[in-house]
Formats: sequence, structure tokens, C-alpha cells
Amino acid sequence: MIAMLPAVPVSSDSPPDLSAFVASTPRCVATATHCFGIHLHVVHTDAGPVQDVAWVSAQIEQAQRHFALIDTSFEIVAADALLAVDLEIDDRDERDALGHARFTRGVVHVFVVGRLADVDIAGNEIRGVHWRERGDRSHRWVILSKIAGSLVLPHELGHFFGLPHSTYDISLMNKSVRLTPLVSELTFAEPEVLRMRKHRDRMLGSGMLLARKP
Repeated sequence: MIAMLPAVPVSSDSPPDLSAFVASTPRCVATATHCFGIHLHVVHTDAGPVQDVAWVSAQIEQAQRHFALIDTSFEIVAADALLAVDLEIDDRDERDALGHARFTRGVVHVFVVGRLADVDIAGNEIRGVHWRERGDRSHRWVILSKIAGSLVLPHELGHFFGLPHSTYDISLMNKSVRLTPLVSELTFAEPEVLRMRKHRDRMLGSGMLLARKP
């Protein structure tokens, strides 16, 4: 079992050191034309962060793998702690509040929480969401539950790059249960790849994302 980072109480006097989430996670692929930063926000309790560096690394690795189709890569450029009050995100107001004061342009903000409720089906729990702040829909971010599998970040980044849910059998954006293809074979369908490229270029043009040097 991979050990969690050491538990550090969350306080204004002694903020948790989450530098390992930057230093020990994958960097942008050197051959990628487009490198984008991720600002990571992780709920931290007295027991430590709700997820560890290995889990975050697996999410980044899968994002890099699938976004290679649009010559795009990602790396974590900052990581900070969320207070335990954000451990469970239960409704739309809490999703808005999570990123309202933290949103900045130029990077993808990714929040990792303990539990993420389904706001459409009472009692259900989901693994991730691409969320637009209702007061300003240009403000948007990704929220991941600690139970998210490694394909959840690439799925939610697919939304960030302009994709809806789809019916393509091969697609990561298809939420239907199906026997084929295998999970390991899932990726983005060609029409989705074309759409993501266009959306990436629009975000670069508007400053929603800023390119980094791999």
C-alpha cells in the first residue's frame, strides 16, 4: 500500500506542505506542442490529504495519454490545501463556492474532495464533474472525488475542452455500460479530437489557458 503524505493539521499558522504534488507528479511530455498547467486543490484533514501523490500521478498520466491525440500535455504547477469543511460537496451552491474565490484564468483548476454528491439524483455519489459557476459560466473547474478512477480526469478534461457526453463506443465521453471495447482501449473518437483541437485553440486565443514550455 502506498503511504499517504504525513498528516499535518490544517491551520493558518502551519499550512500543509503539498509540494510533493508538484515535484513528484508527471511533467508535460517534452515532445508535446501544447503544455498546460493544473492548479491542484486537495482537501486536507487532520489525517492528511484525502488522496495521495500516486493517485494524482495516475490521473495525470491518463490525461497525458489521451490528450496526446491533440498534441497536448498537462502538469501540476501549484497545489494547496482545502479545509475539512470542503470534504463533502453536497449541492450546487457548494460546487460554486469551492472555486468562486480560487478561480484564475490560464490554468485548469482541479479540486479533490472526499465525497461528491450527485445533484440530480438524491443519495447518489459521483466520481467527478466539470463545473461552471452559475454566476459566471466562464468560470469553470474540475472536481474529483477521492474514489475517482484514473480515467475520470481525462473525461472531465474532455468537457473542459468542449466535449459533451457521446454515444461513440470508443469514447471516454460515453457513460453507457458496454462490454466492448475494453476499458483499456477507450479514448476520444476522431470527431471529438477535431472538436477538442478547435476548443483548445479558442481557449489559447482568449487566455482561458496559457501555454507553458514542456
